[in-house]
Amino acid sequence: MGYEVLSGVSKRRSWTAEEKLRILAQAAAPGSSVKLACQAHGVSSGRFYTWRKQFRSGELTGFVPVSVVAEPPSIPAPVLTKEEPAPTPAPGLVEVELPSGVRLRISGEVETVALRRILSALR
Repeated sequence: MGYEVLSGVSKRRSWTAEEKLRILAQAAAPGSSVKLACQAHGVSSGRFYTWRKQFRSGELTGFVPVSVVAEPPSIPAPVLTKEEPAPTPAPGLVEVELPSGVRLRISGEVETVALRRILSALR
């Protein structure tokens, strides 16, 4: 059996992002399962798991998962002699984990404009 094409229109179903998210949520609801949600909406389990992978990577929503990590413990300042200049303090750490698993760490002061440029380049 193949798809019958009438006037250039195929019978293949397309799903909006909202529909995909609703089906994913239904499968995660208490008392439900992937099998029940797929049967209720006529979706194959393979397609469902593709949508779930897209959701987790941010492709489906446009948002990428973010985790907040504690700032690394500070190291006590060394005792300086008059010849040594004072070190520049590093007030923070920004860490971005890409869907591929690659982590980008930026320590020290980061200007908002520079951080926005970096994040927009990662889209």
